[in-house]
Amino acid sequence: MKRFFTMLTVTVIWATSLFAQKVTVNVASDFGVGEGSLNRAVQTAVTAGTLSNTVFMLEPYGLYILTGTIVVPVGQHLEIVGPVPGNTQETAPPQIVWTSSGGVTTNFNFECFGNITLRNVWLLYANTGGTQVGSSLQIQNNPDPNVQETAVFENVLFDYSPTPPNAGGAVTVTADRFVGTFKNCYFRNCTDTHLRYYGRALSFPFNTSGWHHDYVLFENCTFANIGYVYMQEGGEYGDNVHFNHCTFLNTMMFTLQSGWWWKASVTNSIFVNAFMFGDIPAAGGDDPNGGTIRIDSVSTFGFTVPFTEQDRRILFAHNSYYIEDWLKDWMANNPYSLANASNPDTIPRPQPMLSPATLVFFDSTANGQKAFPYMNRANLYDNANPNFLIAPTNVTDLKTFLLYKWTTNADINWAFDPQAGTNQVWPINENLSYLNSTLRTAGMGGFPLGDLYRWWPSRYTQWKAQADAENARISTWLNTGKDPITSVKERPGSAVPASFTLSQNYPNPFWSDIPPRGKSNH
Repeated sequence: MKRFFTMLTVTVIWATSLFAQKVTVNVASDFGVGEGSLNRAVQTAVTAGTLSNTVFMLEPYGLYILTGTIVVPVGQHLEIVGPVPGNTQETAPPQIVWTSSGGVTTNFNFECFGNITLRNVWLLYANTGGTQVGSSLQIQNNPDPNVQETAVFENVLFDYSPTPPNAGGAVTVTADRFVGTFKNCYFRNCTDTHLRYYGRALSFPFNTSGWHHDYVLFENCTFANIGYVYMQEGGEYGDNVHFNHCTFLNTMMFTLQSGWWWKASVTNSIFVNAFMFGDIPAAGGDDPNGGTIRIDSVSTFGFTVPFTEQDRRILFAHNSYYIEDWLKDWMANNPYSLANASNPDTIPRPQPMLSPATLVFFDSTANGQKAFPYMNRANLYDNANPNFLIAPTNVTDLKTFLLYKWTTNADINWAFDPQAGTNQVWPINENLSYLNSTLRTAGMGGFPLGDLYRWWPSRYTQWKAQADAENARISTWLNTGKDPITSVKERPGSAVPASFTLSQNYPNPFWSDIPPRGKSNH
């Protein structure tokens, strides 16, 4: 599967951080030296009591074969980084995979009772033989209710994640104060051959209660071929949930579930082929879910929350939506739909961008004023085809998978070129930059919609220089119900006009200062 690499070396480098000195341990790839080098390096630091003061540096194009779950103890911090990937095979991100040996428990690739940081790594949910493995990166609960469980992921490729044993996601939370930051990440081929509602990017486990997100941010992330992206069920939800400059392609069911948002923003993003299973009126009632964000009334939640309808802050702005022609045609003309043509309510149909019930929250007025002034939608592009350059869509098997889910529930692998992932092919084969000139300037400040880091690298550099100002704009809009610059013309390529300065009331994005929160009661 792989080529020979350098022999094992461990180099110690001293580095200074804001809070303490950290040791960088260079962990050599497992090529030619056996399996488990990363397991051994981490365990050595755990045993020595130095885990939180260590950075584990992996090699470019390295292969790291897990021989067991890597456990982060309570109160400790695990940090694993790779070099910034380049554009050649030799500069591919280091890949972490499972051993093919028998007798290994693979429920969790990482089990975090403490905190974790991953940067510039490729986390493959498969073994060295290329077989998909149901694992999860699990965030476990801290017994102290005043301590948040934190995870930071930057430029991590979460690849080929199916249903894990606890029916969670690629990252699963069983904690009541989770704080998660995902920047420049790619969730690729998170597909399950049997269940249409797995895999998932971030999820609680199935049939649990009591877990909670304090704060979640996805920024410049891509989700391509996935069951759900973000899951809330069983009364488990997030206080602050934010997506900015994200690309969503081929989500099998809910993109963002459920409609229990307290403070949420979805901005500058592209949705293509959302909720591919479709709306089936006979099974789902009169109100289709919608392919993007949904808002449900607090009175329908079925559990108690510490906010009222008027307390909620929800922003859905500068986003586009499109269902491709092949998918619309397949919903109408697949063998199941043709056989049931006399009963159209049993036939799948494309989900709307936003459900009718959600539009009520965004658009209702009373006495000429918005009924919900802190719930806003603006600058949306419905039925806008971005025309991706190279979309990672396995149309033939995807059609078969959908037909099976509408009928017999048989299994088929609908992932796009999974062998490229299991063979660590780099650069990746797809390209989700696009041709639509309108969407290329439809973001705040005239930036392209969607993930800039991966698909528009030159624009990302420009965007990064003004990211704090853009985030402040989103924060102000969310908290006041008004875009602070709608009355002032923006400069091309800038998120804010020259005349706009940050208000003293909102000096930083609101999610940069998470207020203390007691132990969750839900």
